[in-house]
Amino acid sequence: MRVRCGQTALGLASVFLGMLLVFQFRAGTGIRQEPLSRDFDELASHIERLETETRTRGQRLEAEIGALRRRPGAVAAGDDYDAELRLLRLASGLYPLSGPGLEIVLEDSGREGRMGFIDPNLLLVHSDHLLFLVNELWVAGAEAIAVNGERVVAQTGFTCAGSLILAGTKRLAPPYIIHALGDPATLRAALTMPGGYIETQIQPYELGITITEKSDLFIPAYRGNFAFEYARLEGEDARVRVRAEEFTEDGRAGD
Repeated sequence: MRVRCGQTALGLASVFLGMLLVFQFRAGTGIRQEPLSRDFDELASHIERLETETRTRGQRLEAEIGALRRRPGAVAAGDDYDAELRLLRLASGLYPLSGPGLEIVLEDSGREGRMGFIDPNLLLVHSDHLLFLVNELWVAGAEAIAVNGERVVAQTGFTCAGSLILAGTKRLAPPYIIHALGDPATLRAALTMPGGYIETQIQPYELGITITEKSDLFIPAYRGNFAFEYARLEGEDARVRVRAEEFTEDGRAGD
């Protein structure tokens, strides 16, 4: 009986020792695995965050590229931007120009109006005469126009001021000399066409008008202001005010 009791105690001690070893092994394994699992989770989260940021930046860049392509005056890559800017300045009247065209001289009528027959004011050159003649020349393909040495641009308007006519803020006195660059034959045909403005509004009142084709005319640069107080490029708030005098004859900004 003593032998059996000793064997039983020894067996129980062995089982208890085995259980302690198993628990200790599992506890040690858990301690080693828990930090590794946490590190993997953090690494995966960091990679996911980088992918999201990269995708967002790519979308932002694509939006910016699309906006640049939609901007006015945007051209395909490789085109000459300087040539485009030069062309825009030419169209704005910032360059002096020369070439073939027409010289038109417009004067008051030499005849006197009779009361009851014709209004004496109809025998004088008015601002609308210049306005319509200039518009006829633009429609006919004129590339540049000047009246009495004043360059006509998009901002130029003609108004009467007593016996004088204003081109913008510049005073013009008769005779009114209009220079227009373009194909001389085409411009002349547009002005002298049957039923045109000259035949219906100039000749009936015997206003003095002569049209001469020229092989070489000079048109000065515009010397006024370009002011945009309310208009702006889409998406931009900056106001623009440019004086034409700020540009030299080659169209570059002055000092």
